[in-house]
Amino acid sequence: MLRTALASMAFALCLPVLAEELRVPLPGRDDLVIDLPAQWRAQVRRPHAELPPSVAISGPDATALQMLVTPIWPVGSAPRGPTADGLRALAQAGAARAMPRAVEAELPLKDLGAADKTGYYFSATDRAPEPGGYKYLTQGVLGMNELRVTFTVLANGAPQEPVAQALDLLRSLRRTPASKAP
Repeated sequence: MLRTALASMAFALCLPVLAEELRVPLPGRDDLVIDLPAQWRAQVRRPHAELPPSVAISGPDATALQMLVTPIWPVGSAPRGPTADGLRALAQAGAARAMPRAVEAELPLKDLGAADKTGYYFSATDRAPEPGGYKYLTQGVLGMNELRVTFTVLANGAPQEPVAQALDLLRSLRRTPASKAP
């Protein structure tokens, strides 16, 4: 599972954005729009203008919930859009990587259940979280036209409600025409 240092570094390198609706510009594409629940914060990290951004999101208590959302678009001769089978395979590969540290004997994939998106995820419990780390992991991928959006949700405490909110946030992702600079 993700290292605490990596999560902390991602947050430290980002510019904070506090809003109900976060628009993430995607070069040459429609903006990705994220509806943030009240008191949630988001930080957009874009190390290089042509690379996809990563959006670090935390709940009201960052020690209880953090998530990372990364939209990835096809490059060069890559297929123009993710397929359901391709998305399922990516989520399954993530589950296989998490399995050695998981309490669970199996990490079944779940359908994200979004009307206009195809997505899969799994959830795992870390058998030995690092000090200051996260006990619960939910990770997956969804398709939005030509975009593949990967996500990781890290939680502590009672994860059901914050993870459910995080999954609702993912279901509500949308795209809108890029905003024009004044």
